[in-house]
Amino acid sequence: MIGVDTKTLLQIITENIDIGIAIIDKDRYIIYYNDAMGEIEGFDSNEVVNKHILDLFPSIDMKNSSLFRCLKTGKPIYNDLQNYINKKGKKIFSVITNIPIIEDGEVLGVIEFAEDINRIEKLYKSVDNWLNYPKINNMNSSVDIISYYNFDDFKTCNKSLINLIKKLKKVASYGSNVLIYGETGTGKEIFAQSIHNASSRKNKPFIAQNCAAIPENLLESILFGTEKGSFTGAITKEGLFEQANGGTLFLDELNTLPAYLQAKLLRVLQEGYIRRVGGNEVRKVNVRVIATVNEDPLELIESQRLRQDLFFRLSTLYIRIPPLRERKEDILFLTNYFVDKYSTLFNVPAPKLSKEVLDFFVNYDWKGNVRELINVIEYVIMTVEDSEEIQIKHLPAYLLDYLNRKEESTEYKNFDSYFDLVNNFERKVILKALNRNKWNVSKTAKDLKIKRQTLQNKIKKLNIK
Repeated sequence: MIGVDTKTLLQIITENIDIGIAIIDKDRYIIYYNDAMGEIEGFDSNEVVNKHILDLFPSIDMKNSSLFRCLKTGKPIYNDLQNYINKKGKKIFSVITNIPIIEDGEVLGVIEFAEDINRIEKLYKSVDNWLNYPKINNMNSSVDIISYYNFDDFKTCNKSLINLIKKLKKVASYGSNVLIYGETGTGKEIFAQSIHNASSRKNKPFIAQNCAAIPENLLESILFGTEKGSFTGAITKEGLFEQANGGTLFLDELNTLPAYLQAKLLRVLQEGYIRRVGGNEVRKVNVRVIATVNEDPLELIESQRLRQDLFFRLSTLYIRIPPLRERKEDILFLTNYFVDKYSTLFNVPAPKLSKEVLDFFVNYDWKGNVRELINVIEYVIMTVEDSEEIQIKHLPAYLLDYLNRKEESTEYKNFDSYFDLVNNFERKVILKALNRNKWNVSKTAKDLKIKRQTLQNKIKKLNIK
């Protein structure tokens, strides 16, 4: 018999296993995070424990996130391919399993297991094995053959974007290659699909590939195809260029392509021919390429992460989608649109947003752009009571943390008197305590060691909502 208690054994296992393990509570806070998960996601455990998921991954797609689906449904999700970006800009692609923690019918949290897809690929001797492995072969999050957006789906009241869309409707039919530059979450794929659907190729294939979602050593085979015998276990298989023949190939995050593949892509664009990996036959393809980058192309060229000649070849039609912070008028326009959309979707009355919340929205940076705004709107509509006005307190925890940090950095500025400073400090302390106790006045008063009536008077005096 091993003279070690179960808790110690579990700790030894979780800290030494090469599978990432994290535990997230029902409020989306991380309460456990092992070193293997840190290696996959680019964090140290002390950076993430007790932090909100959206604070670490602000641009995460809540609709497609297996974690959020598991928390919402209480059902386990196995071997789901996920690709996402952390707040440091690191791109992560891994195979995720989420197991709900349920007690008395209530979902208390989720245990998440993650395996780095590069590590999985190394366990197999050939691409053939990789293609037949069910976990990885089901890559519907990185390869898409459905094109359903059109220009009317890009919602904006920005005059420059409205004029751009008018021009694109006219030139989409010409068949020229396209390069779209925009930060994460600005709507690049909406434009890509809209251009395809407004062209003469609309009834032909639209094949989408996220270049960052596939290990580098597999991209060449996926793009250009393989011939049997080109390497151990290889089979004859069409690449994406052949699958998209006559239609459009959408290459998302082109700037993540390695230099040698950029050179090979350039040759295809120049000559209109491809050669499969391991093959001798040259095959003609008729494909329109629409590519995106999420960083300034000129900076990418200067840092040698994007070939200049490839940029010129692709940018016959060059589109820049400005980030949300550069088009303030769209923030309130899109807020109203998505409040109506998700209220209808969830079959609840459309809530009113307080002036304080709207002012915050207009002045916030929105690093995740429209996708982050959608996540915030969806979150508050799911969590507020019917007919309740949305206040600052209803926003996701990572935004409340952001506001607290911002307040602390300006704590001693913009006050005309000692009393203003004291009132502001007192207001902040009470607000933090109220948030900590989920706005239960009795619990908050006990927490602050003051009478309930005293707290109610201060809330009224300091106009705390």
